[in-house]
Amino acid sequence: MKVKRVVSIFLLICMVVSLVGCTNPISMVKGLFEDGDQAASNIIESFDDTQNDDTLRNTVLYYKDEKGFLVPVMKKLPWTEGRGIAKTALRAIVDSPTNKKDIEEIGLLPVIPANTEIKGMSIREGLCKVDFSSDFLNYFSKEEEAALVKAVVYTLTEFPTIDCVQIMIDGKIPTTLTYDTNVAQAITRDNINYVSATPSEDKVVVYYEGTTNGLESYFVPVTKAVEKEAVASVNLLDALDALVEGPPEGLGLYSEIPKGTHIVSVDVNDSIACINLSEEILDIVENDQAADSVAKSFGLTIKEQYPDIAGVKLLVDGKELKIGDKSKEKPMAVPTFANQYE
Repeated sequence: MKVKRVVSIFLLICMVVSLVGCTNPISMVKGLFEDGDQAASNIIESFDDTQNDDTLRNTVLYYKDEKGFLVPVMKKLPWTEGRGIAKTALRAIVDSPTNKKDIEEIGLLPVIPANTEIKGMSIREGLCKVDFSSDFLNYFSKEEEAALVKAVVYTLTEFPTIDCVQIMIDGKIPTTLTYDTNVAQAITRDNINYVSATPSEDKVVVYYEGTTNGLESYFVPVTKAVEKEAVASVNLLDALDALVEGPPEGLGLYSEIPKGTHIVSVDVNDSIACINLSEEILDIVENDQAADSVAKSFGLTIKEQYPDIAGVKLLVDGKELKIGDKSKEKPMAVPTFANQYE
């Protein structure tokens, strides 16, 4: 199993946007071809990472690492109609020899306890009711319980027809699980990998990196609380400020963004984010890999608030950022998925 490095049409995008600032690269590439030109269609599909094989579906699954963080991973699963694909997604994160072997090379683990069966599932008006066998309860800590519930909810709500999840055990809806996680009502996405000391209504999701084996790295969505005035709402600048602060110490996460970096300004225009950074970011100018990681962490974080974001352009005090002999004034593509493995 190797990390899939997607290059797509990035070089073409860089050429066509070199003189146009924050113009959307996808729309520009489309404009190079006639409407019926199949080449244009193929290029755009490659950039968007769409699925050409009708027998497989790009599906995001939530595993956990050795530190207990949930990690989203896109895998291609056999396409089945109706509820079948949702059941297949859950079965892919059940603890089994096959599933363990499938993901162990990058140090991730299945989340649902071994031998758990999916006894039934219904999806109606955004509500997914999923009935597990009692093996679902075979875990040994409050942290495992919380991660299990979130992994199920986040995996299922990746599907556009599912907004919330009702967990059932042997045909019944329990009020709480073993360690008092309340499951009496349907559960929505909230607080994935929450790392702040106290609960808060003002929070953002940012992306840091993790590694288990020291060789392969993966991006981890982390929820952080932010301080806001009572009448102010959380905005994109809050999220980017939280990102450049770096992860709290002792969590085993890291960021390639140099310490001391701060956001001068950010502008999102026609699906391109132009981020103006302080001069501390210049510490990465000799490291292509670090620069790509920085751009990706910015892009994924922005995508939490702007799902249609297509590219990120990095500036330093209003001037183009250059990595080696390459200009980073041109937008760097935001990946469709945080992590993608085969």
